[in-house]
Amino acid sequence: MAQEERNRLVEWYEILRKQVPVVRETVVDWIAAVREEPRLLWATPAVRMTTYVIGGLALVWTAGWLASSLVPPPPANAKSAATTADFHVVCANPECYHHFVVHRPMGFRQFPITCPRCNQESGMRARRCNSDTCRGRWVPDRQPDGSTACPFCGAEKP
Repeated sequence: MAQEERNRLVEWYEILRKQVPVVRETVVDWIAAVREEPRLLWATPAVRMTTYVIGGLALVWTAGWLASSLVPPPPANAKSAATTADFHVVCANPECYHHFVVHRPMGFRQFPITCPRCNQESGMRARRCNSDTCRGRWVPDRQPDGSTACPFCGAEKP
């Protein structure tokens, strides 16, 4: 018969349940000792480290606020951030290889698109091939078969 896997959550719960009375007594004793000698409060590592962490966070927040308040506002005639971009596209059809530019939203990845010259769904995102043969020619990023080699010189995409 197969043995059940141990449930670690239940084990941790049981350990915690056994420790609760001991922790309660320890905390009550510590509070009584701190009332008699208040200097023990700062001598406790947990209290000291918590104070350091909260102080550090307050310092970082204050420094960030101060830095952001020193940044000048943008000029009144400033334009908003761009939401669209121009994408270079090359037709992956071996009989066409037409290069054109499309204006699409940022992060556009819905390739292939329709080539305006041959009217086929073969327009792929373009890249420059910097081999000695092509010398910066725009080539499709991917071929229809999925390869990334340049269709003209055979150089692999860097």
